[in-house]
Amino acid sequence: MAQFLKPSNLNNVWASGGDRIYPGDTKYATGWQVEIPPRQYFNEIDYKQDQMLAHLNQHGIPVWDSETEYQADKSYVQGSTGTIYRCILTNVGQNPDLDVSNIYWIIAFASAGDFYTATESDARYAQLSNNGSDYNSATFRTNISVYSKAETYTKTEVDSKTTVASALQAQQQTSNTVLLTALRLADALKGSNQRLATTGFQKLPGGLILQWGKTGSIGSSASSISFPTPFPNAAFVVVAVDAVSSTPSPIAAQITDATAFTIASGESSTPGGAYWISLGF
Repeated sequence: MAQFLKPSNLNNVWASGGDRIYPGDTKYATGWQVEIPPRQYFNEIDYKQDQMLAHLNQHGIPVWDSETEYQADKSYVQGSTGTIYRCILTNVGQNPDLDVSNIYWIIAFASAGDFYTATESDARYAQLSNNGSDYNSATFRTNISVYSKAETYTKTEVDSKTTVASALQAQQQTSNTVLLTALRLADALKGSNQRLATTGFQKLPGGLILQWGKTGSIGSSASSISFPTPFPNAAFVVVAVDAVSSTPSPIAAQITDATAFTIASGESSTPGGAYWISLGF
């Protein structure tokens, strides 16, 4: 198909200075019959067609009007200021200039100032493919408060940021703001947490307590023995054996409560006494 050339004189509207009569809606619906119509009807029809062609030639996209039914995703119009709108919900009489909630219309095209050229974008934003090389690394690290891998702390700086637990703090095992070194871990088991003697105890991290001892002479009647330190909650078990290994007597031990236990010999007398050990918490 050959290209259609734009005709001249599109701005001349037929009968713009002549007499015209609108035929009426009914006549528009029925059209010509067997009749001789008034010339003013022809003038009106040609006038309207020429006027619309001139309007489209001048505006490119027609200006919105309140009579047309605009179709969703198909209709485009100009607003009163020349902004181009696209219909998103079929409507009649919804002025796009007043549709601030964008229910029926949205702006179809961005203005020149609403976007950046490639050169402007490159100057304003980092490129993904550059993997951060767009930035001044030293300034960027400072701005986001991180350190380079090459950064090091002096001993004074480390000491100012860290605190090693004291021996007492290690033994109390209650602080969550100090560091526990190997030396302080050893200290944690000492002090009031242990008694290293023939009769003694050891408190372990986590709450378990180990206690032990040696009694004097015992007989077949039960004797009460106090633990070196009371268990804060309860004793789990107590076990005893004859302290004389050559001819050992059977020994029985039974927990009384968190503070003591009873012990007795299977013989009438065990003069060498007994060794015992107990666990609790």
